[in-house]
Order: sequence, then C-alpha cells, then structure tokens
Amino acid sequence: MTKYNPITPAILEQLQKTVGEEYTLIQQQITEEYGHDAATKNDKPQYPEVVILPKDTGEIAKIIKLANQYLIPVTPRGGGSGLAGGAVALYGGILLDLARMNKIIHLDREAQYIVVEPSVRTSDLQATAYQQGFLYAGDPCSNDQCVIAGNIATNAGGNRAVKYGVTADQVYSLEIVTPLGEIVTIGSRLKKNATGYNLPRLLAGSEGTLGIVTKATLKLQPLAPFNPNYLVVMPDLQGVVALVKEVLADTLLDPLSLELIDIKTAKDIEGYQNYPVFGNPVGDCLIVQWEAYSKEEISIRKKRLEEIAKKQGSLVVKAIDGDIIWPARRIWGKAIEAKNPLRFSEDLVVPVDKINEFIDILEDLSQKWTFEFRIAGHAGDGNMHLAIIPQPENTGWQTALPLLRQELYAQTYEIGGRLSGEHGIGFKRKQTLATLADPIELLLMKSIKMAFDPNSILNPGKIFDMEAV
Repeated sequence: MTKYNPITPAILEQLQKTVGEEYTLIQQQITEEYGHDAATKNDKPQYPEVVILPKDTGEIAKIIKLANQYLIPVTPRGGGSGLAGGAVALYGGILLDLARMNKIIHLDREAQYIVVEPSVRTSDLQATAYQQGFLYAGDPCSNDQCVIAGNIATNAGGNRAVKYGVTADQVYSLEIVTPLGEIVTIGSRLKKNATGYNLPRLLAGSEGTLGIVTKATLKLQPLAPFNPNYLVVMPDLQGVVALVKEVLADTLLDPLSLELIDIKTAKDIEGYQNYPVFGNPVGDCLIVQWEAYSKEEISIRKKRLEEIAKKQGSLVVKAIDGDIIWPARRIWGKAIEAKNPLRFSEDLVVPVDKINEFIDILEDLSQKWTFEFRIAGHAGDGNMHLAIIPQPENTGWQTALPLLRQELYAQTYEIGGRLSGEHGIGFKRKQTLATLADPIELLLMKSIKMAFDPNSILNPGKIFDMEAV
C-alpha cells in the first residue's frame, strides 16, 4: 500500500494557486457533509485534509499531477448520494468536489446526443432531454440527488434498465483525467467500434478509481407519446416473479420498467405517504410501464397483460397514474427507515430466471435468523434492493446479522448472483468482495488499477485494498 504524505503549508499554497483560496476549504470550512456519503451518514465522519472545488478539466489535471508528485490521496465526489462509501476520504488528503462543473454543454437534436459536465443532476438531464422531445434512459431512483458522474462511477441502472440497459449503455464517450493527470477522451460517438479495448465500459463501474470523468457524451432516445403504467397485485411474491418471466418472454409487451414491491414495503410506503398508493387489496406488486405510440397500442398491450396476469392468479390489474406510483417507488427506502429505523441495506443482483430461488433463500433465512426482509427490486434485470430488519423478539440480532449476511451472500453467489447490481462496492463491501470473488478475477482487477494508477492515489481503499499486489 502506498504511504501517503500529509498536505503541508507549501502544498496547500500550490492548491490555492490552482483553484483560488475561495475554492480551497480547510479545517472548520470542511462541513460534516464532506465526512460521509449516504451510506455512512450514521457513522463517524472521515474528513479530508482539504476540499477542492475545481471549475474545469484543466484544474483537475493540475491537482492530480500535484497529488502524484507528493503522494497525496485524492477522493472524487459527486452528489454524495452513494450507498457504498465510495466518496469518503478514507486516507485524508484531497477531496475533489466537482459541484461547480454542472453545466449541460450541448444537445444535438439531429444526432440525438447530449454533452454534460460531471455534476449535472440526473433529474436535470432527464428534464432537459424531455423538453427537447427526448428520453435520457438512465433512471436511478435517486435521480433528484445523484449526478451523472456518480451514475457512471457505479454504472447505475434504475427503473428503465430492463429495456435500455445501465449507464454504460447510454455512454458514447468520456473526457477523463487519468490518475497521472493526463486529459484524454475515450470512446467515440459511434454505433459500433471494434478499435481496441472498450475503455468507457471499463471506466463505468470503476467507482472513481481509474479516472475522473470531466465530460460525458450520452445517448438520447426519441420520446414516446405515451408511457402507460399498470399495477398488478399478486397473492404472493412467487406469483410476481412468475409474471415477470411471462412479461419478458412476450415480445408484444416490451416493458420499459418492471418493478417488484413486496406487500410489507407497499404498506410502509402507504403509511409514510399517508395515502393509499396501491389501493385495495394491498399485496405483492409488480409495476409495469411501457412506451406506446398510439392509444390502440395501449389497449392491445393492456389486454395481453391482463391475460397473462390472470393466468398467474392476479388479484388486480389496473392502470395507475405515473405521478403517483413513481414517487412512491422512489421513496421506498425513506418509508422503510421511518417505520424501521434499525434496518440494513443490500444491493444484490441475480439472473432474472433465478429470482424465484432468491425469494426462497430470503424466506428460509428470515425464519432461521428471525429477521424480516423488505424488497423493492428492479425485477426486469434481477437487481433486488433489500432492507434487512431484526424482528422485535430478536434480542441477539447484533450477533446474528453478520451470520445471516454471510449465508445470504454465499447462496446468492451459488445461484449466479453478485454482491452489487448498481450501488457499487466502495469500502463498505470490499471485505466481502475479497472473500467471495474469484482470486484470479480480483488479481486482474488489481492489475488494471495498478496500470492506470501506479501510485494508487485515486480513491484508494475502494473496491479492494492493494497490499497484495
């Protein structure tokens, strides 16, 4: 592991000359928000020595070169909404807050792409595209908090991944500053490209460890005139899973979103909003959304959905207002936390055809360890967001929780799943990854890190530790 150096007054002076004293925060100027992200908000803050707010790519490159010269760790930070501790400065050093780089640079209607700076909020990007008659397909549930560079860092998926894929699938090219301070554009605005390694794909999901995104050129989709939403209530979760498989196999339906919500989560959401979002009866639910280009198309698809849902034993199939159901879906975590302050989150992902086995695993572990699970999953791509909640009678939950998690992770891997679908590893999950990952796969990842970042200054301590390399 690199032995990092502290920031001396002389180094601080060089940083101040690079970005200006106003954008160089030290000591009491570093507020508590810089000591954590959404994953660590209840933990003891871990502060950087200095927070830098650069205005452009050139300033970032100078800072990174300076950090290499003096062996100072640099932690990039976007919206601070991450759920794995990825934006926390574990080793002090420089925290690079990209908040000033928040401009939408260009939208090309003819070629259907948009160019943005790293700290453009995802919801603002979506709104700008919508106003011009386009869809930006990336749609994390935290879209009003997260920024596009953070989406790229974790390769976020969200509600529309079942049709349009994850963030990497929306990327044409990225301007980045490498861990050595070089400025380079990787990728190109092409429909296909077999010219060497696909570096944008490598950067997506690398959690700020291989480069700092300073500009992104992203794909836009034509905006469909209709986006109907339907709520299907099933008697149990296995019925929801069976319906998911049927919907995905039906080429007529072509869903834009398929979201699973279990009955307890639905009730928590209704209690939090003090509104009967799901209506009667409340049950295990599937939200189905698709793009449509005529009312006739909507009618035909609705009839097909009703037919296959009825075959699976549905209790209710009804149209539902998107302005009601999607805000409810997005606040599921807040709703559960309000009802159950003691809860622990997971971001597991499994093959779609194995979701039924995953549900069985949860039911078995719930009974064995006296915990409850809440689920709000991107069912169309197998990403199961979980809240693990100790039951009131479970007085020994502190001892039981790590054992439950150990079994949950192992059984998830046994059915072809992985530790994170879109939240990333950060430092919160790195020890678990070290236990579960194939040693050769992990060594390959560490070798890539060393090739990009030989001094290991960029977001150190995330995804894995480097002592073994």
